[in-house]
Amino acid sequence: MKNFELESISEKIHFGRTKEYFNEVLTSYQNQCYRSSVVMLWSVVICDLVYKLQNLVDQYGDTVASNILKDIKKIQTDDPKSPNWELKLLDEVYDRTDFIDSSEYENLRYLQKQRHLSAHPVLRQNLELYKPNKETVRSLIRNALEGILIKPPFYTQKVVAEFLEDLDEAKTAINSFPKLKRYISSRYLDRISKDVEMVIFKTIWKFAFKLSDDKCKENRQVNLWVVRAITERHSARVIEEIKGNNDAYSNIAAVGEPMGFLMFYLAYYPEAYVCLSEDAKLKIKHARDSSILGKIYGWFIDGDLGAHFDFLCSWFASDEYPTILDQQWEHILELSDSDEWEESFSKLIAVYYCSSRSFDTADKVFGQLVLPYLKFFTKNSAVFMLENIETNNQVWDRNRAALDHPKLKDKFDKLLGEKFDYKKYPRFFSNLPATD
Repeated sequence: MKNFELESISEKIHFGRTKEYFNEVLTSYQNQCYRSSVVMLWSVVICDLVYKLQNLVDQYGDTVASNILKDIKKIQTDDPKSPNWELKLLDEVYDRTDFIDSSEYENLRYLQKQRHLSAHPVLRQNLELYKPNKETVRSLIRNALEGILIKPPFYTQKVVAEFLEDLDEAKTAINSFPKLKRYISSRYLDRISKDVEMVIFKTIWKFAFKLSDDKCKENRQVNLWVVRAITERHSARVIEEIKGNNDAYSNIAAVGEPMGFLMFYLAYYPEAYVCLSEDAKLKIKHARDSSILGKIYGWFIDGDLGAHFDFLCSWFASDEYPTILDQQWEHILELSDSDEWEESFSKLIAVYYCSSRSFDTADKVFGQLVLPYLKFFTKNSAVFMLENIETNNQVWDRNRAALDHPKLKDKFDKLLGEKFDYKKYPRFFSNLPATD
């Protein structure tokens, strides 16, 4: 984070007292008093840990937090002049709570070492006091903010319930994946440890892909977005989590809406499919073979987008001629960001349009699907479209073809050149205005 704004993120500090004390850290840093800044920063971190533990005791009656505080007070009473309780507090918080993960713990241990060097008159070989540089102090401040100071004092057993309750109340406002991702990142995920994120992930996975009670049905879309957001944040960690808890994550619904949502998720994150049990894979394969969503999204089972393209072409051209929603077309496009897939996608559009079963269907598909995605057509897919138009009179013999197909020609002229001979495709050519 090259342009990390310390002042901005410090506004997210949970406790008012901590924020007040942290201002001294920031002032010292801005005045280039780096030793003072480091010494005060360590004190602020320790105070904030105590505040968080006391909050857990007061709000939740948390016995773990209570016992840590009792142990620390005993150490202080037994040896009032010793600062050893500070490191003991950090160790206990790391070992017995979910406030910080291993990397955050190591960062705070390093802060303590820098604090020790800055606070004690240990002379260097040239008889100068230790002086941390600006970059080191900035990094220490940033790590302290992110690692502990901006995090709320969540009680692990309560955080999921609070998280779900908050999402339920806010779901009308966070009505898209980008909105939800920003909301939960700012309000929760950026402020809790990765371990607690995985607790949330595991719980929401069950709500999204297993259960079908009224509340799960009502919130399934939001729950899916949460699973996606956490996967995007920690993709490698999520895969390890699924591998390590295979039975729990493989306990999925066999059919219905939960399975459809799972198929969508796995289409974007195919690595997760490999981690599931064989019985879960059997359920997923059945959904791929028997449901519309399974057929749309099930490419990850074989892991071959080329084969999936061939399957979709055959499916669209079959007597079944499925109804594919606008959003599902967007999802198909997003299966890969390669140029090759964009061309394949435009050919899928062509097959779907040219397989229309009626004039009305062709009118609708052209307006709602072909025109919006014309920008993805290439020279190859333009010729592919022309060839397929010739095969279906429901496409070329409808009244609107005389209005629609000139729009195709305008686009295709840019791809094929204005001298391209459209007469090779007489039915398409018949839809074009006469020229002198």
